[in-house]
Amino acid sequence: MSEHASASTVILTRPRERNGTRFAVPWAHHWPEAVAHALEQSHGARDFRCALQVNTPMQDRFKGFDSKYRKDTEPYQRDFALTLAQRCKKAGIDAIGLCDHNSVEYVEIVRRELRQEGILVFPGFEVASTEGLHVLCLFDLNAPVEELDHVLTELGLPPKGRWVTGRGLAPKQSPKSFPQILEIIQKDRRGICIAAHIDRENGLLFECAKTTRVQYFTDPNLLAGQISGARADLRAFERKIVSGELNHYRRERPLALVNCLDVYNLKDIENPACSTIIKMSTPGIEALWQAFLDPESRLDLLTERAHEPARPARRSAHVELVAMTWEGEASFLHGCAIHFNENLNCLIGGRGTGKSTVIESLRYVLDQPPLGELARKTHESILAEVVKSGTKISLLVRTNQPSPSYYLIERLYPGEPAIYDETGQRRRLQVFDIVPSVEIFGQHEIAEIARDTAKQAHLLSRYRAENAGALEAGRRECNQLLEANREHSLAALAELRDLEEKLSQLPALEEKLRLFENKGIAAKLREQALLAREEQMLHSGREHLQSLQRVIEQARKRLEVEPFSLPAGPALPNGDLIEEARTALEDLEKELGARLADLAAALGRTQSELLVIMEKWQNRRQARQKDYERTLMDLQKEEIDGAAFLRLRQEIERLEPLRLKHGQLQQKCRQLEKKRHKLLQRRQADRKKLFGLDQKAVARVNRLLQGRLRVTLEREADCELLFGKLRSLRKRFQEDFYERLAATPGFSQTDFMQHLRAGKAAVQARYQLTDRQAETLANLEAGTLLELEELDLPDRLTIELNVALPDEAPRWRRLPDLSTGQKATAILLLLFPESRTPLVIDQPEDDLDNRFIADTIIPTLRQEKRRRQFLFATHNANIPVLGDAELIIALETGGEGKSNTAVIREGNVGAIDRESVKLLVEQVLEGGQRAFELRRAKYGF
Repeated sequence: MSEHASASTVILTRPRERNGTRFAVPWAHHWPEAVAHALEQSHGARDFRCALQVNTPMQDRFKGFDSKYRKDTEPYQRDFALTLAQRCKKAGIDAIGLCDHNSVEYVEIVRRELRQEGILVFPGFEVASTEGLHVLCLFDLNAPVEELDHVLTELGLPPKGRWVTGRGLAPKQSPKSFPQILEIIQKDRRGICIAAHIDRENGLLFECAKTTRVQYFTDPNLLAGQISGARADLRAFERKIVSGELNHYRRERPLALVNCLDVYNLKDIENPACSTIIKMSTPGIEALWQAFLDPESRLDLLTERAHEPARPARRSAHVELVAMTWEGEASFLHGCAIHFNENLNCLIGGRGTGKSTVIESLRYVLDQPPLGELARKTHESILAEVVKSGTKISLLVRTNQPSPSYYLIERLYPGEPAIYDETGQRRRLQVFDIVPSVEIFGQHEIAEIARDTAKQAHLLSRYRAENAGALEAGRRECNQLLEANREHSLAALAELRDLEEKLSQLPALEEKLRLFENKGIAAKLREQALLAREEQMLHSGREHLQSLQRVIEQARKRLEVEPFSLPAGPALPNGDLIEEARTALEDLEKELGARLADLAAALGRTQSELLVIMEKWQNRRQARQKDYERTLMDLQKEEIDGAAFLRLRQEIERLEPLRLKHGQLQQKCRQLEKKRHKLLQRRQADRKKLFGLDQKAVARVNRLLQGRLRVTLEREADCELLFGKLRSLRKRFQEDFYERLAATPGFSQTDFMQHLRAGKAAVQARYQLTDRQAETLANLEAGTLLELEELDLPDRLTIELNVALPDEAPRWRRLPDLSTGQKATAILLLLFPESRTPLVIDQPEDDLDNRFIADTIIPTLRQEKRRRQFLFATHNANIPVLGDAELIIALETGGEGKSNTAVIREGNVGAIDRESVKLLVEQVLEGGQRAFELRRAKYGF
C-alpha cells in the first residue's frame, strides 16, 4: 500500500446504485478517513423497488407457500416472513406494502424479519368502500399494529365484523364511502391511499357510474391509482382519462400511476406489474406523498420500460462526482464533507454560508480556469480568503472509461493536483485525463457566455458527432502551417527583393566593363581579374562552411532537447519488446551524437585548411604585386584607370553568383505559394465537413429544445474577425465601410481576397466603395494580404428564445435582443442536454428571469437530470423544489461555538421528503411558512 493509503485510511465495500441498478464492483477501497466519512453521509434520494400490495397466507386465496407448522401459529408466520424476505432479495425488492384485506395480523412479524434483511415494510391493509371500490391504505414504517387495528375499526370494521363467512375468506365492505376513507386515512391518520386496480374489477374506472367516477377521480385527496400494466395497455377510454384528455376528468395535478398488483403467490413478486421504482431519500409516508405529488420525477413503472425505444449507445466518457472534503484548520469549510447524488444536487443556505466556496473549491481541485477577468478575481479571492493556505481539498470521482473506476483527486492550496486510484497508489495522470469536461460556471459566468459569440459556438460543439475532433485538429494544424508558410514566404520575398535590388546594378556594371574591354584593358589586367575571381571563390567557400556549421549546431541542440528515448512506465504485457525498442533508439542517439561530433571536427579541420590555403594565396598574390603596379603605371600614361577596371570586375564577380540564388529563391517562392494554395484548399475541405456536422448538431439542438429554443447557422458568415483585422491596420476606414462590405450579397472571405488581388477597379466595382477606400485596399502589403487570407472565419450562430407564455403562439427573439435573464435562460438550455458529465453552476438565478426558471428551465432540468449530474448553489426555491432535487445540502455558519466556519449537519442533508430538509427549504428559500402564506394570500392563489 502507498504512503497515501496507509495514512489513516478506512476500507469500505458497498454497492453503488445508479438508476435502480446495483454495481457489483466495490465503490470505495482504501480512502483517507475524511473521504470515508463523506461516503457514510446521506447522498439523497435513490431508487427503491417497491411492491406495495403484498398479501399473506392469512387470506384463503394465497398460494405458493408451504410450512411444516400449523397455519395459525407464530412459527408458521415467521416461516412465511423468512421465505418472503428471500423472495424479495432475489427479485431486488427494497420495500413492500403489507396489504391484507381487513387485517394487520402479519404486520409485526413480517416487519421484524424483513427489517433484519434490510427490506422496508409499509404496514397497512386493503379495504373496500361502501361502493365496492378497493383502496390500499399504507402507514409509516414504525406505525404500531394496535393503532392500525383501531383505524380498521374507525372505518366501520371492528375485529369481529371484518369477514362475511369466516376469517380470511370473504372480507366485508366498509360502510365508509371512497372519499371518506381517503379523508380518514390521509388527513386524520397521516397515512396514504392508493386506489387499487382502477382498471379492473372493484376498481375506480371499472365499477363506478359516470357521475360518481368523475367525482371520485377528480377528488384532490386522491393522489395515486394502481394500474395492472403499462399505460399503453389501458383501454382507450381509461387511457384518455388518466392522460387528462377528457375535460370532465381533468385534475389539478395528474394522478400518480403505480404498478402494485396483488401478490397472492410468492413467485408473483418478481412480476414487473407487482412493483414500482420509487425515488426516496428518507423512506416513509412523506416520501410516498412526495412521490405521488411528483410522479414524473419520482416514479418509474417497470412495465413501461419495455415500451421505451432503445437509446443508441454513447461512447463519450461519463464522469460522476462522488464525494468531496476539506481539511485545514484555518479554512471556512474545514471538516465539511459532501456525498453527491448522481442526479440533481442543490446547495442552499443564507449568504456567507459557503455555497460559492464549494463551487470554487470544485473548480480548483479540477484545475479548471474561470471564464473572464471578474470570475478569475472572484475565484482567487475565495481561495485566498475563505479556503485559505494549507487547506487540502479532496474529490472522489467515478469514470466509466475505459472501465468503471474511482479516482481520488487531492489538491493543497496552493499546490498541484495529485491523483490516486482505488488501491491508494498515486497515478501519473493529469486531472484532464480522468475528468475531461466537467462544466463549471461561477456567479455571472453564464452571462459572460451570452456576451461572447466564440463561447456560444463552443456550446454547439457539444452536440457534434465524435469525428468532429479529428477535423478540428486538422483545421488547427492547417492554421498553424499557414502561419508558418506566411513567415517563410515573407522572408523569401524580402530576400528576393534584396537580391533584385543588388542584381539591378549588374547591367550598368557590365556595360562599363565592356567599355574597358574595348580599350584592350582586359588582356593587360587578365591575371589580376583572375585573382579577383579566385578571391571571391575562396570567400564563398568559407561562407559555405559557416552555413554548415550552423546546421550541425542546430542538430546537436535539438538532439539534446528531444532525446530519442521511450518513457519508463508500469509493467507492460510486451515489456521485452519495448525494452528492445528503447535500446535501439538510445543506440541511435549515441551514434548520431558521435557522427555530429565527427562532422564538427571535420568542419573545423577544413576551416583550418582553408585559412592556410588563403594565407598561401595571399603570399602568391603579393609576389605579383610589383608586376601589377607597373601595369597600372603604364595604363596611367594612356590615361586609363586600371584600378577602377579591377574594382569593377571584382564587384561583378561578387554579384554574379547571386543570379543563381535569385533563380532558386524564385522557385522557392513558387513552391511556397503552391503549398499555401493546397493548405487553403485542405482547410476549406475541413471547414465544409465541419459545417455539415454543425448543421446536424443544429438539427439535434432544435429537436431536443423544440418550442423553447432554436438555432441557425450560416457558413463562415461571422466577419467580425476580418473586420477587426482591417480596423487594426489604422487605415481610417469609417464604419459605413464595414457596413457596405457586410451588406454585399454573397460576401465571403475567398471572394474578398480574390478582388483585393485583382486591383482597385475590381474592388470598387464589387463592393461599391469610394475611390480612396478601394485604392487603400488594393495597395495593402503582401504580408497583410496573407494574414487576411489565413484568418479562420467562424460560422455565424444565431440563437433565438421563445419568449411567449406557455399557452401562446411562439414568439422568437434573437439573443442580442433579449434581456439579461432571458439570455442566460437561452445559454442554460444549450448547456443542459447532450452531455454525460456534471454541470456545476453557482446561483444561476442571479442571471435568470423567474418565469423562465419555472416555465422553461425546470422542465428541461427534470428531463436531463436522469442522464447527467447537476450541482447548483441556489437561493431560488424553484430549482430544488420544482426541479425535485435528489439531494439538498443546507450549509450553516457556526458549529460547536464557532462563527467563522461552515457546518453541514446530518439532518440538513437529503431530499424534500425528509422533514428536516423540507423545513430548511421553507425557512431559507421561502422565508418560512408565514411569509409563504402571506405571499400566497397577496397573490390570491
